Amino acid sequence: MKLRSLLRRAAPYRGQLLAISLLTVLSSVTTLAIPWLAGSVLGGVVEGATTDQTWAIVLLVVALVVMTALTIAVSILSAAASGRALAALRTEAIEHVQRLPMGYHHRSHAGDLLSVTTWEVVNLSEFLSATMAKAPSQVLTAIGAVILLFAIEPRVALFVPLVVPVFYIALRLIGRRLRLLGGQARDADATLISFAETQLELVPATKSFAMEEQMVARFAQHAESSRQLNLQQARLSALLGPLIALLAALAAIAVILLAGVAMDPQRSPAELFSFLLYAALLTRPVGALADLYGRYRFAGGTLEKLEAVLHEEEEPGYASGETAIPRGDIVFDAVSFAYPGRPEVLTDFSLTIPRGQVIAITGENGAGKSTLISLLLQFYRPDAGRIALDGRDVASFQVQALRQSVGVVPQRALLFAGSVRENICFGHPDAGAKVLERALRLAQATDFVTALPQGLDTRIGDHGVRLSGGQRQRIALARALLADPPVLVFDEATAMFDSEAEQAFVQQCRDALAGRTVILITHRPASLALAHRIIRMEHGRVVDDRPGGQARS
Repeated sequence: MKLRSLLRRAAPYRGQLLAISLLTVLSSVTTLAIPWLAGSVLGGVVEGATTDQTWAIVLLVVALVVMTALTIAVSILSAAASGRALAALRTEAIEHVQRLPMGYHHRSHAGDLLSVTTWEVVNLSEFLSATMAKAPSQVLTAIGAVILLFAIEPRVALFVPLVVPVFYIALRLIGRRLRLLGGQARDADATLISFAETQLELVPATKSFAMEEQMVARFAQHAESSRQLNLQQARLSALLGPLIALLAALAAIAVILLAGVAMDPQRSPAELFSFLLYAALLTRPVGALADLYGRYRFAGGTLEKLEAVLHEEEEPGYASGETAIPRGDIVFDAVSFAYPGRPEVLTDFSLTIPRGQVIAITGENGAGKSTLISLLLQFYRPDAGRIALDGRDVASFQVQALRQSVGVVPQRALLFAGSVRENICFGHPDAGAKVLERALRLAQATDFVTALPQGLDTRIGDHGVRLSGGQRQRIALARALLADPPVLVFDEATAMFDSEAEQAFVQQCRDALAGRTVILITHRPASLALAHRIIRMEHGRVVDDRPGGQARS
């Protein structure tokens, strides 16, 4: 990890970090004054001249009070800076992840993204706002203590530089292992998070197949792996600081012994005590710098993973492009497409859908039906050919404008654990009451929403679990209709309905479809009756194009 990457991350907080650094430097200066004053007081006690040390005692008490106040101020400022850095890093990561192409999400491990955007950045924010800001103070204290040791007794102080290679070797050996374990522990935690998320989503299936014990056992395996790696990391982290402090303490003892043998006998008791106190003081910043190194290595692993995500290219079309909402004339012109590492899904596919026409697309699984919608929405780009809306290539549109013009009602309604209102207004949180009422009416959802205990403010549970399948689909349809899109897509939206419920749902949707370009991905007769044309696909091509039920009626 390059230090400039950390400095670049710290740049937005330089004001707070500078304030923390200045306070820690003041604390360091105060700390360096304490051994001198304490040595004077102790020397006076030994020499029996305590009455002449009143000024030293007063200054020593003042220095201790000031050091305490500065320590408290640094802790408060560090907490504030850490919180700000954490919120900013999380927001930046989530914002970027939202803008990454669907291909990235399909090939990525969900647990990795969750861990990087949530708990892992905690370590990085703490390092940026607290540890790194305090480093100048630790360096200044160490340098100041060494200089004052030389000022008091140069011959003994010469021993101090000889122990530096010992500290360096210990830091390198333990730090290398610590970074390796840190990466392994983060990977294990990411796997655990991802498995837990999957396990919670599969609770109905787990219960249906009586797999509770097996799922718990698999989770326990992941948890144990994570525990072992985190324990090894904690052991090394626990070893690093105390080991360096021990080495520093042994060095201080050696200095004390040398002082007893080699120190000039003409030195006063006050100088002797000050020298010994500075030798002892030196152990604290050396131990702190060792801890800083360990945190630096750990933060480096987090930063590498975070920047690996942030360096992924966003899908094009967020910052620029045509913003006008298209009317709904759709043309697929000789489109070919294959997912990475897989056979071609669409081959020279051509289809024209005039504005206001309802078409049904049928075909076996894998024929490429849903892929057409992903390409229309620019989740993926065609390998060859062109897709146009109102004569303009869809790639020329700003992606937000393009996607707001296409309302999608999927087979599985993607709802979250909020209220009915929040779910319907998901894409348009500022929608007015009249617009919301219209969407509910067109989706034939007004009656059942009104009957709910708190109406629009009724909370529906995770994935809308407190609603029936039909109610969830109506919520999804109302959400799609809220923006009054010119294009509407039903992607197997009635697959979970029985024939009677599907017939009712389809009949109730007729008003919502009027005047829109509609794509029905379905094979069910009731839905096919709505279509002006029925398109059949095989192996990524159109093999049949015939009139639908609405064209014949």
